[in-house]
Amino acid sequence: MDRLKLAELMVGSDLPSHGKRTTKVGEKVQLSAHNLTVIAKDRKNPVRNVSFDIFESEIIGVAGVDGNGQFELCEALLGLVDIQGTVEIGGKDASNSNVRQRLDQGLAYIPFDRHREGLMLAASLWENALLGHEDSLSRGPMIDVDAAKKSCQEIIERFGVMTPNELVPAFVLSGGNQQKLVVGRNLAKAPKVLIAAHPTRGIDVGAQAAVWEEIRRSRDAGMSVLLVSADLEEILGLSDRILVMFDGEISAELDPKSATPQILGKYMTGTQ
Repeated sequence: MDRLKLAELMVGSDLPSHGKRTTKVGEKVQLSAHNLTVIAKDRKNPVRNVSFDIFESEIIGVAGVDGNGQFELCEALLGLVDIQGTVEIGGKDASNSNVRQRLDQGLAYIPFDRHREGLMLAASLWENALLGHEDSLSRGPMIDVDAAKKSCQEIIERFGVMTPNELVPAFVLSGGNQQKLVVGRNLAKAPKVLIAAHPTRGIDVGAQAAVWEEIRRSRDAGMSVLLVSADLEEILGLSDRILVMFDGEISAELDPKSATPQILGKYMTGTQ
């Protein structure tokens, strides 16, 4: 018995593996970075001269040991740090756009740390579910509370969030259900591009499989994904292409069908 087979028996279904994709990658570039450099002297490994294109219905996995520029890359794509180079979303230049404008262009973000970046733990689930979607759930300057609660109820039902109702505070949920709420909040509005940073870190194997399935379903519907993860099984199982980051730069681009954890590990540690 190996770890993968044991996990599949625990959740009652197959976990992601490369080679099972039935849909095709599109031809339209949805997220593009060209010579992207983060201007931050206080960062250990800031991003330097990173370039890539992500096509419609494609998942690009970013593998790397934590602290090699993955967090800064996400900040740069979201508009949280000063950059050199260009960022395009849906074929439109977003290099000088703020976070709100990039979200309006179709960008969504599952953060590295759901507690620090993704949730207001003392607030209700419906209040957490509307974060980033305030414009669509408002009437004039005021939040449409009924619409926000209904939207949260739909997320709870679709993504299987185990909770009595949408009124309870986020801190009462298990880590897996908190993560499913964060994932659901970002996928419910069908974004063009999803930046998913460690989307299954710290959650049980059942919740992990549910998150993977939702990401794959959204990808098949046309969404593009930048998947940042230290879980090599996740990277190999979900990605259409794999980029490896080391010391703030892309050190390799690999095909998940031929890549192995051993090959990834060599590039991730700079020994290849």
